[in-house]
Amino acid sequence: MSSGSQLSRPILAEIDSDGRLVRADEALARLHQRAGGIQGGMLVIPALASLAGLALRLQMRLSRAVRVADEAELLELWVEVTPEAQLAKLSIISWQVLPSASKSTNSAAAAALPKYAGVLKLDAALRLIKASGVAAQGLAPVDFGRDGREVLQALFEKSDGLSCLVDAMSEGMGISSRPLKRIFDGRLLAVAGEADPEKYELLFDPIAEAGSSGPAENIAPEVMFGKHLAPALRQPLGRIIANAETIGSELQGPIRENYALYARDIVNAARHLSALVDDLGDLEAVERADFKTAQDQIELGDLARRVAGLLALKAADHSIRVLTPADTEKVPAVAEFRRTLQIMLNLVNNAIRYSPDGTEINIKMVSGDKAASISVSDQGAGIRPEDREKIFQKFERLGRSGDGGSGLGLYISRKLARAMGGDLLVDDAETGGAKFTLRLPNY
Repeated sequence: MSSGSQLSRPILAEIDSDGRLVRADEALARLHQRAGGIQGGMLVIPALASLAGLALRLQMRLSRAVRVADEAELLELWVEVTPEAQLAKLSIISWQVLPSASKSTNSAAAAALPKYAGVLKLDAALRLIKASGVAAQGLAPVDFGRDGREVLQALFEKSDGLSCLVDAMSEGMGISSRPLKRIFDGRLLAVAGEADPEKYELLFDPIAEAGSSGPAENIAPEVMFGKHLAPALRQPLGRIIANAETIGSELQGPIRENYALYARDIVNAARHLSALVDDLGDLEAVERADFKTAQDQIELGDLARRVAGLLALKAADHSIRVLTPADTEKVPAVAEFRRTLQIMLNLVNNAIRYSPDGTEINIKMVSGDKAASISVSDQGAGIRPEDREKIFQKFERLGRSGDGGSGLGLYISRKLARAMGGDLLVDDAETGGAKFTLRLPNY
């Protein structure tokens, strides 16, 4: 690419509403790949991804200058974005390579910087865009573009250090090194976080362990799945999903309609297996005698609206409305945010699955002196009184088959609720369906 400013022909690209780079001219595609992106994956150039996302949200044509830097060069681009219903069309009008600092200055600065055994680079939205050294071990192509917090939680054993790191990332704050143990090989690493308005970096250094030259640690059979088998299964399943989605969406070119349908069937089956792997990993975790949850200060109204947003497309597919509390309605609670979100996603997902099309799901909250509660009510067939305890049993599905469930979601959700000092109950909804109520302490 020439270092000149004005281009004789614009560089064009298309970004979908999920942030994936659907199509790009060669120059931008190379820049995306140098930053760690993959073809058809999430756009990993933060300035361009943010501009495209903003244009789609506002449904407004935007144009501005943006600066893009990678290890090769510093660029200033003039970009125009035209939004459509589910697609942002991007046009780069000028492409200028800016002068960088002298090599001697850069060398001196580099010499003063600490060296790390590995680095994970995340964009402003905390999506993984680049990995190096020991930080790249255990990653699959499908991990790039994912939320970096989810990647960490899949790679490392649950611990207070991991919770602190994830919380700091969520708040956009740096954090000093925390020792974390990697799941797939048991290696102990010191991981620190450095925050920046445009990016977030995770810095990795190995920690020497006494007797590390000896034989590998013995793994108890009851923790074998989550420690070794789950990561080994997630990676190939992730590749199957990514490749089948690429085929089904015809990113590589048009295919016969029945082949596209086969590809979507493969995606759905692989996602079902992936969800089952997650359920079995959670099952193993909650049944351990030493299982504990964090005590976060959370707000149930915010959590309800997040859940409704995450499942909005699934609900819309069935013409189902998910009603949430008003923005002004706030109910505090003390529970682990990630686990509470997991419970609520399971409850609302079940409500969508078993509700008739065109109905409503209502999420309501109540605050008491020592406890808070949040409920999910649907307009489905309801649950018979004699089955209300049975549905919380392991692998119990009340005779249903072929609906993609594992029979573990409610069992795990109740175990999590009780581990957080609360409970999960079911009753009749005022609308005639089922009403699941999650109770949590608020002190």
